[in-house]
Amino acid sequence: MAEGGIRGFKSFEIDIVIKFGGSLTRDLELCQRLISTIALIRNSGRRIIVIPGGGRTNKVVQAIDREQSLAADTTHRAGALAQDQTGLLLADPSFSDSLVACKTLASCRSAVDRGRAAVLLPSRLLFDLDPIEKTLDVTSDAVAAWLAWLVAARRLVVLTDVDGVFAGGKIGSRSHLVRQVPADRLSAMGHTVIDSCAAAFLEARRMDCTILNGNFPDRLMAWAQGGSVVGTIVRGGTGSTSELYDLPRPREARPPAADRSVELSSKRP
Repeated sequence: MAEGGIRGFKSFEIDIVIKFGGSLTRDLELCQRLISTIALIRNSGRRIIVIPGGGRTNKVVQAIDREQSLAADTTHRAGALAQDQTGLLLADPSFSDSLVACKTLASCRSAVDRGRAAVLLPSRLLFDLDPIEKTLDVTSDAVAAWLAWLVAARRLVVLTDVDGVFAGGKIGSRSHLVRQVPADRLSAMGHTVIDSCAAAFLEARRMDCTILNGNFPDRLMAWAQGGSVVGTIVRGGTGSTSELYDLPRPREARPPAADRSVELSSKRP
């Protein structure tokens, strides 16, 4: 994702953009452990921007919308402000003094320059630049992908409350966990663990993204250190090839055992 410096233009030099799923804020003890992990990653020298989800506040907005059928502009703005509120909580010093809430990209750069992890409160940026449609199809996942592209971040990770993308809707079944999937295939699947607009953006900008279960902070640490972890890699930067798409395929009819020729497995070890 990262691009080289361009004469006359400043570089953010962001190593990691972390989308902190709002569902993870239901457990404050978990939030503490995740934030401590982010601080440790930051202390290892990584330059980090955190994008908060809407969390509990956005659930209230959604509940009112179901009862009242609010205008699209209202839900859009309320959702962005809900992200701000979640971000303020994540950056509260009761969790850690290593994270700082930032309203602008300039303040994000200043924060990471001072050795802090920046938590972007995105409403001002979203209202001023108006980059996304005012529809429920676009969530904070897409905002995180857009922001990672905007600052040319080297890596993007989405923390959610499941292990990744699951084939056939069988969430929680380890045998159905999709380890890698091209962004265009994920977009065609519609809203999964991330929204389809986020997947489409990853495809268009040729960006990769990793989806991890935030209930296991050690996975985030291992991923940041370059280790192999349980999760789903969404491939946008390497092209959408069938070799990367390991969802279960329909089995072809096989001949009787006596008629089979010797077959070579195409599976990698």
